[in-house]
Amino acid sequence: MILVSKFIDRKPELDFLRERYHSGRPELIILYGRRRIGKTYLLQKFLSEVDGVYLLAEESETILEDFSERLAEYFNDSFLRENPLQNWRAFFTYLAGKSSERLVVVIDEVQYIAKAQKDFLSVLQKYWDMHLSKTRIMLILCGSLISFMEGILSAKSPIYGRRTGAWKVEEMNFFNIRKFHPLSTEEAIHVYSVFGGVPQYWADYNPELDFWDNLRALLLSKGAKYYDEPKYLLKQELRDVSRYFSILRAIALGYNRFGQIADKARVDLNSLGKYLNVLEEMGYVGEEKPIVGRGRSIYKINDKLFNFWFRFIYPRKSEIEMGFDVVEDIKLRFNEYIGFVFEEIAKQFLIELNKTGRLPFRFTRIGKWWHKGEEIDLLALNEREKKALFIEVKWKNLSEREARRILRDLERKAQLTGLDDWEKGYGLVVKGVEGKEGLKAEGWQVWDLEDFEES
Repeated sequence: MILVSKFIDRKPELDFLRERYHSGRPELIILYGRRRIGKTYLLQKFLSEVDGVYLLAEESETILEDFSERLAEYFNDSFLRENPLQNWRAFFTYLAGKSSERLVVVIDEVQYIAKAQKDFLSVLQKYWDMHLSKTRIMLILCGSLISFMEGILSAKSPIYGRRTGAWKVEEMNFFNIRKFHPLSTEEAIHVYSVFGGVPQYWADYNPELDFWDNLRALLLSKGAKYYDEPKYLLKQELRDVSRYFSILRAIALGYNRFGQIADKARVDLNSLGKYLNVLEEMGYVGEEKPIVGRGRSIYKINDKLFNFWFRFIYPRKSEIEMGFDVVEDIKLRFNEYIGFVFEEIAKQFLIELNKTGRLPFRFTRIGKWWHKGEEIDLLALNEREKKALFIEVKWKNLSEREARRILRDLERKAQLTGLDDWEKGYGLVVKGVEGKEGLKAEGWQVWDLEDFEES
C-alpha cells in the first residue's frame, strides 16, 4: 500500500481514474503534465485506493531489470526475481498473464523508455492488440515531457486508436492551491503570483518564514532549488533555448503583440510563429483575443514562475551571482506585477461564484476586452440570454469615491463593446474598498479580499 503524505484536491482527476478503474474493461490511459505538477502524488493517491504496481522509469540502461524486480516484489514471484525479463515483448506478455483480474500498472516517466528503446510503443501496440486488450488490465502511461506525450496522442503514434482515455494534469487554481498552507489571503496571492498553481513549489514554501525570505531561499540566491528552474525545464524539451529565452523575456517585460515581440526579441517575423507555437504547446505561453470584437491578439506567459523569473531574476543574475540581495529592487515593481496576476485570480473567483449560482446570471464565457486603447479587465457573457457583466479589477484599496469613479467609467467603456441591446451589469474585484455594502445596495457587484475567504 502506498501512503500519500499530503494531497490537495485533484478531485476531477481522481474521479476520472476511478471511473476508468470501475469500467471493468481493458484501459490504456495517457496521463501527462509538466514537471512538479503533482502527477506522481495523484497516481500514488489513486493506487492507495485500488492497489496496483507503480513502475518508475529512469534514464538508465537497466529499466527492464528494475521493472522486473518491482514486479517480482509485487507478485511475490521468486522465479522473476532470479530471471529478469529480457525484452519488452516478455514484459507485456507477463502483464497479460497477470491480468485475468483487474490489474493497475502505472509506468511513470515513460518518455525515458521510448528514448532508450525506439520500438517500445510499437511493441506495446502489437501486444495490446494481441493480448492486453483481451484482459482486465488498466495500464497508465505517465510522462512529463509535454512534446513527447502530445506525440503519443497524435495520429502518427503507434498506439493511436488504442488509448481509452487521456488527461493532461494542469496547475491548480488559486482557491485550491492555497489550501497547502494557512496563509492570509494577501500572502497567498503573493505566493501564487510567483509560484502559480504548481503543487511542488507550494510544498517547498515555508509558512514559518515571511514571503521574501522564502523567495531568497527558493529563488533569489545562487544554488537555490529553483534559481535556474525555467532554464532547466526548457532544456528538458528544447535543444537551443536562446531564442526562446529572448521571446519569453520580451513578453515578461510587457511586449505582448506579435510585432513587438519580434522587435524586442530580435526574431524574424516569419520565424516567430514557430517559436510561439512551441511555447504554447508546452503550456508556457498563451495567445489571448478580445472576448468580443476584432482586437489584435496578445501573448502572455501562463506560467507564473517563468513570468516572475524572466521579469525579475534573469536581468539580475549577475548581481545574484555576486551575492547581492536583490529583494529591495524587486519590491519597487512587485505591486504592479501582482496587479496583472490578480486579474487572473479575479477571473477564477468569478468562475467559482458562477459554479454555485452566486452571480446575477450564469455566464458561459469570460475574458478580457480591448479596442483602440480602451480595455475592460473581465467581461462575462451569457450569449443565449444576451446578458453581460463588466468587471474592473484593481490590486489596491479604494475609497468609495474612487470605486464610484471606476464604475462610472466602466459604464462608458461598456458602450464601446457593441453589446448595445444586452442586459448589462457592472462590478469591481479589488483588494479592499470603503462603502462596499452601500455600493452593493445600489446594484453594483463589488467584492474584495474578505469575499475570497468565503469562496
